[in-house]
Amino acid sequence: MRKLGFVALAIVAAGCSAETAGSTAPTATAPGLGDPGVTSAQLRAYESLQLETAQAWTWMQHESLRTPMHLSAPRTGKPLLVGGVSAEKATVAFVGQYKALFKMRDAQAELSFAKSEVDQLAMTHVRFQQVHRGIPVAGAELAAHYDAAGRITSIDANYVSGIDIDVDPTITATVGQAAAKADILAAMSAVDESKLEMSEGKLVVYAQDHAPTLAYEYCTRAVFGDHPAIWVTTVDARTGEIVDRYNNLQTVEGTGMGVLGDAKKFQVSTAGAGYVMTDGSRGVAINTYSAKGQEVGPGQGATVVTSTTLTSWDTGTGAGAAVDAHTYAGVVFDYYKKVHARNAIDGAGGAMLSTAHFGQAYDNAFWDGDGMSYGDGGQLFKPLSAGLDVVAHEFTHGVTEKTSALVYKAQSGALNESVSDIFGVFIEHSFRPDAVKNWTMGENIALQAGSLRDFKTPANGQQPAAMSQYVNTQQDEGGVHTNSGIPNNAAYLMTMGGTNPATKTVVKFGIGWERAEKLWYRANTKYFLATTNFAQAAQATMSAAKDVGLTANEQNIVDCAWKATGVVQGACSPLTDPAVPTIPSAPTGEEPSKTPTPDPTTGDNGTDPSTDQTETPAPAKKKKTLAPQPSGGCNVGSSSSTGVGPLAGLLAVVLGLALSRRKRS
Repeated sequence: MRKLGFVALAIVAAGCSAETAGSTAPTATAPGLGDPGVTSAQLRAYESLQLETAQAWTWMQHESLRTPMHLSAPRTGKPLLVGGVSAEKATVAFVGQYKALFKMRDAQAELSFAKSEVDQLAMTHVRFQQVHRGIPVAGAELAAHYDAAGRITSIDANYVSGIDIDVDPTITATVGQAAAKADILAAMSAVDESKLEMSEGKLVVYAQDHAPTLAYEYCTRAVFGDHPAIWVTTVDARTGEIVDRYNNLQTVEGTGMGVLGDAKKFQVSTAGAGYVMTDGSRGVAINTYSAKGQEVGPGQGATVVTSTTLTSWDTGTGAGAAVDAHTYAGVVFDYYKKVHARNAIDGAGGAMLSTAHFGQAYDNAFWDGDGMSYGDGGQLFKPLSAGLDVVAHEFTHGVTEKTSALVYKAQSGALNESVSDIFGVFIEHSFRPDAVKNWTMGENIALQAGSLRDFKTPANGQQPAAMSQYVNTQQDEGGVHTNSGIPNNAAYLMTMGGTNPATKTVVKFGIGWERAEKLWYRANTKYFLATTNFAQAAQATMSAAKDVGLTANEQNIVDCAWKATGVVQGACSPLTDPAVPTIPSAPTGEEPSKTPTPDPTTGDNGTDPSTDQTETPAPAKKKKTLAPQPSGGCNVGSSSSTGVGPLAGLLAVVLGLALSRRKRS
């Protein structure tokens, strides 16, 4: 018992013998004189407590604080909460009457009311913060509990006695904050200082396993790195020395199997004797629910996913779907926060809600304006939350809704779908890099071979690759899931380089993943309007390209990608490899050395364009015409795909036609 921080209490209190016919006090368990920290004054106060209440009180002494950590009695005493007396006043009076038991000087001055509540059992619980001359004593509290009749049943406390220090600091909170930050950076070399979020200092008395000390307490959030933490640092308010530092990240790590049989680790929270899929470690609520086969969401019947253990989650129908949804929601949050400094989907730290097991054999997933819902699949797909790119796609609809608000029809709707596809690719690549597989959507969830959409070869997903193949239709809100193949291919070409399969236009080089994701994020959040069409999107990405610092050559690559898809008219300007430094002009009569030309089909040059280079001026370009040239249909007869037609052929029907509740896939 002593290892747990308190004295074992199998001893009858001094002055209280076993109950006999002539006893004057009830029997109770308590420490005795000679036990660590127990004083005769405490024992006298305890005996008075027993006699005056005519109850047998159990007293448990805190081993290090040496004051009562728990007092409890049978529910047979007189009610204290009568005649309108509040729990706050009743508790202060009660503790004050037996203050010697707590080694307390003045209950009225040392107990600062924190809160009071009545629970479902009609019990009243009141909590106090210990203070010294008005300054809170860190970690020192007292709570009293009353039954439905108003009788006090127990008191729990961590009370620090004998504090006698001055409360005037000699250093400022700003100086203390600098010391706290320096301590964290010294201890955590991998921490990015720019990502630290520090609170203002709060003056406290620190007395936890330490002589009472006036100090500043700081909370420093560092939850977006490889080693997430919420550091609570205590700095001596007189000397500036670090008194204490601990990680207050309060979630626990759970493990479970995803849909594809892969083990995943994720953050959950405790709830009673079990656990719930609620992750607060990132500073926002990431909550995952189960619709249990109904078409409902949170607040409509879906309930938060629970488990009695940390290692077994979501093992019923569609096993693992909630595990994937919860894990990947965290991945999406981390990506937007780390790469784009966006705090959750709404940009303001709003909750990220996911609902797994939506409907019966439901072959879809959607964003409804408040959160995500995922079906368990049926004829075409496995549970849709198994695809990280699908999860990222859907949550990105939320980002678009809160920023550009692209109208979900015709070209703006197809651009809306394309933006979600594009960030599905970027987010999956940031988590699991693969420059080939990550350019397809939903390859992990299809029951047949193939994928939902293919950026490099849109025809594999029954999509057009250029404006000459634009599909004019009244279905699917004007073909939003079909015509998104055009900006999808433009995004692929400007990132990787390659050849448009419809126009055969070659984009010899790409700008790389990092530049492309920043370009598209800025275009969507700063330049796209609600009804932006493809031509306007091309112009928006050019504006964004300048903003994010792309060189003239890299801007030409972006422009060439749109020209390759026919969204912008005209020939591409000469392009050079962004990863290769520009070679100075050779002296007259000499030929400049040449760099190898990459395969124009794939754009693979074996390099990573990670730094801007100074470029020589590009030749003058002819005036661009931005008018799109739609045609009467999408020619898929020349598709090189095999075995994907039936899956992709149902795409428009499955992913968008019946989404009457703002469902988007």
